Amino acid sequence: MLSGRLAKSMLLLSEYTITYELAKAVKGKVVADFLAAHPVMDNENNNDDFPDEQVMVTESQNPWQMYFDGASRASGASIGVIFITSQGDLLPYSFTLGTACTNNEAEYKALIIGMEIAQEMKIKTLQIFGDSKLIINQLIAEFEIRKQELLPYCQRAQQLLEQFCHVKIKHVS
Repeated sequence: MLSGRLAKSMLLLSEYTITYELAKAVKGKVVADFLAAHPVMDNENNNDDFPDEQVMVTESQNPWQMYFDGASRASGASIGVIFITSQGDLLPYSFTLGTACTNNEAEYKALIIGMEIAQEMKIKTLQIFGDSKLIINQLIAEFEIRKQELLPYCQRAQQLLEQFCHVKIKHVS
């Protein structure tokens, strides 16, 4: 039944001269026709310079996002870092620190480890999100550092921030 329909369609269309060419062949034919219509003489001076030579192609990509969090408890501290790639994929990391530390130290350690991982992955543009208002504001110099034990963490985090081409830091609840 199918071959009967196909034969009937072929018979009806046989009176027309229908040809099918691949798209690549059509494009190539257009280029060949253009070159044939506009020949270049051997004695002509060919100028290969383009007027907008200094214009380069740039691609805009979404920046990577990094979420960090740290928590302290009696047996040690836990930290977590989640990266969201420019394509929207999730890369979670979690670590347990064997030494006891304060919640703020755990937050700083999570931030520092997250930025070190981002450096190893050669991420140049990064948005950083954290839930510690104190850490974020100390990092951007909104708050002063009153506890001296947090000063080395803040300095290390600021050193790492300088190694990124573009970075934004935001507090999230």
